[in-house]
Amino acid sequence: MHKEEFPLVSIIIPTHNRRHLVERAVLSVLNQTYPNWELHIIDDGSTDDTWSYLLTQLMGWKRQIQSFGRMLKSIQIHQTEHRGVSAARNFGIQKSLGDWVCFLDSDDEWFKEKLEKQIQYHTDHKELYFSQTNEIWNKNGNLLEPKGKYKKLSGHFLEESLALCMVTCSSFIAHKQTLENIGSFREEMKTCEDYDLWNRILYQGHSIGLLAENLLVRYGGHEDQLSNKFQAIERFRLYSLLCLANETWQKSESVPGGLENGKENSNQWTNKQNSLKKAILLRLDTLIHGRKKRGKEVQLFSNWKELFGKNQPIPQKDLLTLLDDSLF
Repeated sequence: MHKEEFPLVSIIIPTHNRRHLVERAVLSVLNQTYPNWELHIIDDGSTDDTWSYLLTQLMGWKRQIQSFGRMLKSIQIHQTEHRGVSAARNFGIQKSLGDWVCFLDSDDEWFKEKLEKQIQYHTDHKELYFSQTNEIWNKNGNLLEPKGKYKKLSGHFLEESLALCMVTCSSFIAHKQTLENIGSFREEMKTCEDYDLWNRILYQGHSIGLLAENLLVRYGGHEDQLSNKFQAIERFRLYSLLCLANETWQKSESVPGGLENGKENSNQWTNKQNSLKKAILLRLDTLIHGRKKRGKEVQLFSNWKELFGKNQPIPQKDLLTLLDDSLF
């Protein structure tokens, strides 16, 4: 790549009570072959002395990096109240100065060529504003590559994304201005916030490219993973989809012909709506069936299903029921 082809990349590492893990993620950034980046580490109200650890390590980390001319390598650490990973990432986006922004979970690790190859990918595919890479899973020391339904896709894979989270946050990169136009992470969501963002990107007509090379090690199997903390995790995905449906109805009322943007024809718009509706009804049925099986109240969700079948939006304040842990 020529010097002028090295745009500034902002890297965001949110961390909460990961003092024992965060250094691995940070070192994988310091080892990047790409020469122009800034790193924002956000301590999301940790209670395990993470903040003191970051302060202690900061000068040593800074001594490991070198900047040349207009090229920048910098590290900033931020401490916030504990508001969750979505708020931490959004805070990092607000602080970022880069043309591109990417995320690295504090329990994951990049290959050293990750940024260089991903920026080159976008240099070669200027029509794309978002991409991810392939990855390796490390589950308690066992190395695996995603197979079957977990295999990464490229392009406009909305229907598959509605069914399953198809993008890994730690492998994702976004053109910052385009991401800001779409919107940030929903801060009220304690988990599945990434699933929500990918669907909004795809629903608005963008493609997500794939650099088909393993450039991330994704670690699993530890107890503090968000996916292990909540009962009935599908309720968070249902919340996301119903929010998207409400927002879609609001937009369609203000756009002639019901089209969200001029690039789509009526068939494409109808197909998107039908895919979203199908995904919502499937998750509503799953939720109702599960609650019946456990002897829990289902009338509220049956009423939602009836409303949704009539193309009537469900009030946002009612949707917050899905985020109430005490009800699940």
